[in-house]
Amino acid sequence: MAVQSLSIPFHPKPISCILSNTPSSPSINPKAPLQPFLIFTHGAGGTLTSPAIANFSTGFSRQLPILCFQGNSNLGSRTKMFSAVIEDRKAPFSLGGRSMGARAAVMAATESTKHLVLISYPLHTGDQLRDQILLDISPPVKVIFVSGDRDSMCDLTRLNVVRSKMRCQTWRIVIEGADHGMDMKPKKFTEAVGIKTGEVVAEWIKRSDHTRREGRIVCNDDGQVEWTGWMTASPGSMTLPEAMQETAMARKATPDLAIHSKNKPEGNPSSKAKSTSKRPKRTATDGAAENDHGSKRVKTSTHNTQSKDPVQDSVSTQTRAATKPRLT
Repeated sequence: MAVQSLSIPFHPKPISCILSNTPSSPSINPKAPLQPFLIFTHGAGGTLTSPAIANFSTGFSRQLPILCFQGNSNLGSRTKMFSAVIEDRKAPFSLGGRSMGARAAVMAATESTKHLVLISYPLHTGDQLRDQILLDISPPVKVIFVSGDRDSMCDLTRLNVVRSKMRCQTWRIVIEGADHGMDMKPKKFTEAVGIKTGEVVAEWIKRSDHTRREGRIVCNDDGQVEWTGWMTASPGSMTLPEAMQETAMARKATPDLAIHSKNKPEGNPSSKAKSTSKRPKRTATDGAAENDHGSKRVKTSTHNTQSKDPVQDSVSTQTRAATKPRLT
C-alpha cells in the first residue's frame, strides 16, 4: 500500500491528510494527480492512526484510493473541513466517516456526492434520536451503514425503522461482535475485521444491487473473517414498509412467486424446512442471517443459486411475514 501525506489549507491551521492506495487501485483521472474515491474522517476522539481508521483504510485502499483527514471534535468545524478538502481535490467524491465523522459527512454532502459511507453512525444518545439529517438526504445519493451488533449508540432495530423512512436507497453491513468503536471480542480479531470491512465497502462503491441490501461480516472461532455477501433482508430484521417494498419489486419483475425448499418437493409453497436440534456452525457460506436482537437465526441456503432465484425465494418468505406484521 502506498501512503502519501498531504496538507490542505484551512483556518486556523492546515488539515492533515493521508492518501492511501495500492498500485492496482484505479484513479478517477489517470492523467491527473491521484484522486481518492472516498474522503473519510474519524470520530470525535479519534485520529488518523486510530485502529478503526487505519484498518478500514487499509482494506479500502486495496480496491480504491481513499483520503482520510484529521479533524477536531467540533461537528460544525469538521463539516467545514470536509468542504475544504472537497474544494481542494476538485472532483466528485463519495464521503464517509466514523461516529461523529459520519454525521459530518452527511452534513457536508453536496449535489455531486454519490455515496455516503456511515460507519458506527451514532443514531441515538439518551432520548435524542439523530435521524433528521438522514431523512433529509435526497436521491440519487446511496447510503451504506456499517454497524456492530454490540453498538450501544445504534440499535439495529431503530436503525431499520429510520432506513424505512429515508428517501434515498440504503444498504447495511452488520459486524457481528463489534461495538461502537469497531472493537471485537476477542480484540485480536479487530484488525482483520476492519480490513475486510474496508474491502467490502470499496466493492459496494464500485457496484451495488438495490435488491440485495443486507450483509454481515462474521469472525469464526478460528479467527477467520468471512463476508456473507449481499442478501435480501430476513423477515425478522425487516420493517413492514421494507418487506412490502421488496415484495412489490419482486412481483413487478416476476408475477408468480414460489418458495423452493430443499427438504420438500418443489411446488408446495406451504412446506417448511425440516428443523434440526443441533445449531449449525456459523459461517458466511451458510448464508446465515440473524435478526436485530440476535435471538433468532434464519438459515438461507446458498446452494443451487444457478438454477433457482434466491431473491425470489427470500421475498416469498417476506410476503408471508408481511401478512402478519409486527412492530420493530
